[in-house]
Amino acid sequence: MGESQLDTERHIKYWRRCLKSLLPTDYTSTDSSRMTLGFFILSALDLLGAGVETLPDKERANIRDWILKCQHPNGGFCGSPNHRYPDGYYVDVGHGKQLMDPANLPATFFAILSLGFVGRLDQIRRRDCLRWLKTLQRDDGSFGEFITEEGIIEGGNDTRYCYLAAAVRWALTGDQVSEEEEKDDIDVEKMVDHLRRGQTYDGGISESSEHEAHAGYTYCAIAALSLLNRLPDPSTISSSTPGTASTAKLPGLADLSGMVRWLVSRQIKYTMEEDEEEDETSSAEPLSLAELSLNESEFVGFNGRCNKKADTCYSFWVTACLDMIGSGNLIEPGPIRRFLFEQTQHRIGGFGKSPGSPPDIYHSYLGLAALATMKEPGLKSFDPALCISIQQKEKLDKMRRDALVPTRTYWKHGYSFSIREDDPAYEKTMAASEEPPRFIVDALKIVR
Repeated sequence: MGESQLDTERHIKYWRRCLKSLLPTDYTSTDSSRMTLGFFILSALDLLGAGVETLPDKERANIRDWILKCQHPNGGFCGSPNHRYPDGYYVDVGHGKQLMDPANLPATFFAILSLGFVGRLDQIRRRDCLRWLKTLQRDDGSFGEFITEEGIIEGGNDTRYCYLAAAVRWALTGDQVSEEEEKDDIDVEKMVDHLRRGQTYDGGISESSEHEAHAGYTYCAIAALSLLNRLPDPSTISSSTPGTASTAKLPGLADLSGMVRWLVSRQIKYTMEEDEEEDETSSAEPLSLAELSLNESEFVGFNGRCNKKADTCYSFWVTACLDMIGSGNLIEPGPIRRFLFEQTQHRIGGFGKSPGSPPDIYHSYLGLAALATMKEPGLKSFDPALCISIQQKEKLDKMRRDALVPTRTYWKHGYSFSIREDDPAYEKTMAASEEPPRFIVDALKIVR
């Protein structure tokens, strides 16, 4: 019997059903997270080579318009149109802009990345979004999810929001913030200090050094540092064995070797057993570092914390971390692929949380992301920090640079037009520009 493979056609059918039909009733409770679900669907199809570019123009425009309807007048995005008041409710009538039903950080991250598939970044209220992002940072460097009408930052102090903030900042400003926008920028040093304090005695990262390390929190911290350019080039890190990194120090991390050891230890061997009395069909046992060489017949999953069961999503959180710090070669992909393909890949497409579970959008996407991180044939090259294809990251980068090019107004026959400064005809057009109509000039004088 041959090696199991990614059932690409079934996965594409699964994701197209998610895009074009009503989701099961179990998703009703996630209405406030519709933007998140939308991103997973769009990005999964992109990874599989069946992205939205295959859709008719009208369908792509409808998706883009839906995303933009969630944009908040004060900056950022809401999780769905049902969580945003009409524009008239946010008008300043002398008491300042209203903050009711505020934007939230996860929705903003997923909205910006989703617009990269169907729209342009110049449709984002960029400066408002950056100013809003700064208001979410606390004095200790951490970030919250949203800010209330009373100006209180709500949301946990863990690394998830730091990651989202770093990603939003990257998408809107790139690697360098201009001098003009420095006053609206977040405090990067405080964020890095906050992330550093989260590394625990065993090498992983948690909400704080007094809490238990968690693979999801560790991923968010590493990815945030990567987007802030606080990780070195992975090729400069020796990683043939966990111990070889013992002398290396990463900016923002106190103990690299401990982190590598902790991440590798998240692997657990999965075996099928029958136990009718307890109605259990599986058991898992942790792997020691000496058991990294595995037989072809074995399945290996990942857990997020010590003594927990294997879960599809942690296959991504862990492999992505190891990839970003240059230690991806410490894991053997064969047993991991077998676990995903033979234990959690579903017959209708997608992946379940654990063996026997039905597929869901969250685990189905992260299953694909884990395989893409391990360079699975049939999937696009993957950027683990942004959790999208490298092709899409490059597209976003170009969109951002295009959005930052200034646009000037010129006049012709009494009408105003706009032209970008990088247009080949810019100088010739501006040189031939006419004077604006007299009433426009008079109106400008009054305003000044």
